[in-house]
Amino acid sequence: MTTSRNLQLSTVVCSFLGVGLVFGFQPPLIALVLTRTGAPSVAVGAVTSVSTIAVIIFGTVYPRVIARIGLKRSVLAGTAIAVIILLLMPVLETVPAWTTLRFINGCALGLAWIASEVWLNALATDESRGRVMAFYAVAFAAGVMAGPALLRFTGTAGWLPFVVGAVALAITAVPLLFIGEPPASADTYHRVRLVHLIRTAPIIMLAALIAGLVESADVSLLPVYGLHQGLDERDALLLVTVFLAGNILLQLPIGYLADRLGRRLVLGLCAAVSTIGPVLLAVSLRTPWALWPLLIVWGGMMYAFYTQGIAMLGETFPPRELADANAAFVMIYCAGGVIGPTVGGLAMDLWNPNSLILFLSSATSILLVALLLESRLTARLRSSENV
Repeated sequence: MTTSRNLQLSTVVCSFLGVGLVFGFQPPLIALVLTRTGAPSVAVGAVTSVSTIAVIIFGTVYPRVIARIGLKRSVLAGTAIAVIILLLMPVLETVPAWTTLRFINGCALGLAWIASEVWLNALATDESRGRVMAFYAVAFAAGVMAGPALLRFTGTAGWLPFVVGAVALAITAVPLLFIGEPPASADTYHRVRLVHLIRTAPIIMLAALIAGLVESADVSLLPVYGLHQGLDERDALLLVTVFLAGNILLQLPIGYLADRLGRRLVLGLCAAVSTIGPVLLAVSLRTPWALWPLLIVWGGMMYAFYTQGIAMLGETFPPRELADANAAFVMIYCAGGVIGPTVGGLAMDLWNPNSLILFLSSATSILLVALLLESRLTARLRSSENV
């Protein structure tokens, strides 16, 4: 890749570090502030989750906005609106106001999110796509993990956490001002219906759904599972921390393997490990030397559903259809993210705590079986063509 492309890739990846930071510190900040004001838990949950719902609702609008103003302006506009929302939140500290602001914030960050991924896919080649998306995922995950650390520095009272978060988000986006427009222009945009996208790439869209289901369920319910298994609160939370660390540590090796061996093969391997991982968790929970490596490997493999799914979009769809394909992928991922904790939590209530293990393994096994069936069907078609 040319120096110009490498610079654009680095700049877009850097900008998403700030988005990850917002995703990491805003939900716990909202929860702590609202709880301190006496808001009921249902209100805290509604304010936190409404941004995801906004992305689902406006998913079909994003490609048209990107086509109209371009990828670079879309990322900058989404980031700028999110910065303004952060600065308004300490001024309007009520549940209705924060619900509205979080909805707008979700719309804005959704635009920056999808435009960034389309931009990266436009810059990457098929030989480097896995590693590019891995770098992107690592930057985002690092931002998410840095979010709680930022709150430890700023505290949760007053203006300071909101101002620091807004400044950090703005700083990561500043380099975008000094690079050119990406090669994919608005002139090449072509509207594609969701049904066509799902029919064209059912495995990719299934990967998005399963990624949303299991990621959200794991992060939300692993600590609860640990508590029910007799761990103290600190060790239960550590399950999620180590699980997320696997995302940072393993995305680059997985991306490298995907570029070398093929994305579907690597995605199948990740699905197999993610199917076995929950079962092994149940038997290794009291054995630290087995538990922590398991969580790292399982976490890294599971988060690859998303990154390799996005990379597969770039291989499957032409640039003019990529914005719609990416928006559909993110909408389905977010829908999975809303459904996952609800279904997983309901399952735990019905059969606690082993139902969580069954739910996680069953979800990822669906993707594994679908990949195997697709591989078998493809082999049969090739064999019939050779006859």
